[in-house]
Amino acid sequence: MKKEFVVLILAFTIVFAGCVKNNKVENKELKVGVIGPMEMPFGKAEKKAVFLAAEQINKEGGILGRKVVVEVGDTKMNPDTATIAFRKLVNDGCRVIIGGFASGVSLSMQQVMAQTKTVWLADGASTELTKKVKENYNTYKYFFRAGTLNSTTFAYDIFDALNSYFNGELHKNWRKVAIIRDNAIWTDDVMKVLKPMLEKNGYTIVMDEKVSAGTSDFSSILYKVKQNKADVIITLLAHVDGIPLVKQWSNMKINAQIIGHDLSALSPYAWNNSNGKINGEVFIATGGAIPTPINNRSKEFLRAWIEKYHTLPEANTAYDMYDSLFMYKWAVEKAYKDGNKDPFNSDVVVKYLEKINRSHPFKCVRGNFAFTKYHDPVWGDNYIRNWICQWQNGKIVIIWPKNVATGSYMQPNWIK
Repeated sequence: MKKEFVVLILAFTIVFAGCVKNNKVENKELKVGVIGPMEMPFGKAEKKAVFLAAEQINKEGGILGRKVVVEVGDTKMNPDTATIAFRKLVNDGCRVIIGGFASGVSLSMQQVMAQTKTVWLADGASTELTKKVKENYNTYKYFFRAGTLNSTTFAYDIFDALNSYFNGELHKNWRKVAIIRDNAIWTDDVMKVLKPMLEKNGYTIVMDEKVSAGTSDFSSILYKVKQNKADVIITLLAHVDGIPLVKQWSNMKINAQIIGHDLSALSPYAWNNSNGKINGEVFIATGGAIPTPINNRSKEFLRAWIEKYHTLPEANTAYDMYDSLFMYKWAVEKAYKDGNKDPFNSDVVVKYLEKINRSHPFKCVRGNFAFTKYHDPVWGDNYIRNWICQWQNGKIVIIWPKNVATGSYMQPNWIK
């Protein structure tokens, strides 16, 4: 009896040790959280993107043999609600969080991320998000801006479009600029960079109007644009719906080209929602997130999305949050391959996500993606940029820079 008992204990020990050693069979599920404003297109797109990525990953065997299970958190665009939702995802066992929207909301969730040491592949444009990584790395290193480029790059690309393309290649000589922007922290970040760039290069900002979420009547603002004889309207709109603006711009035949950041313009429904009035609007595709394929991965992504959801992605957040889960998968599996005993450990995952850098970019839907030292996306022609696009006859056309352009500028017939 004593001998049989010893044999039984030995057998149990061997099996247990094997389970611990082999991470592929230790736990058959891996919980992943997706968070965002789930009643808005941006949150819906994030949710669909992560579910699509998880489905594809699970078909290929999961992550180290674990089936990916997606849990959903709704921020409701409220900082307090968002922090509760983020913490619940962590308490429910999610090893990584993907998503987010609106920098003010994301900043509140960063505190929970830091407390719980949870890897977060996030969205949000404000420079304040990655500034925390720079100033207090050990606390905030779990934050990676995997979505939109940081807001300073919006300034670079909008200025490049105006100065290099319109006034350079096309010789427009547009010098008077009107700004229409969200009353939000991220637009202040953009203006800190854009304003001195414009002024240093001989441009005059004739007006700078902040508008609140829910604004639908822009007629008085557009009248000011007309009074100030602006050549260009630079928009910085993410929280405010830009569709009413472009409709009124078209109806009033304002003699100023719209150029800027208008998230509404990225929607595949923008043409119909504006009754075609968006025709001629120029906008930046944040981080290259548009339904115009630029590589084989983006073609495959759009094919799979349409096959599953029977429509194009409703927001830019779909493109980057889809790739985020694949980046997490790569980091975990590379850590395991290198012999890490717990490749799902947050500190380990951080170390491997940081290996997605300029020298070793990740091939994603939007191009070559890489993180900087402080976890911002690398901006540039060889990585990802905010492509300058225009709505033309029901389609989105990339007009700048040259290396990805699919067409050229079409000037609205009322602009002289």
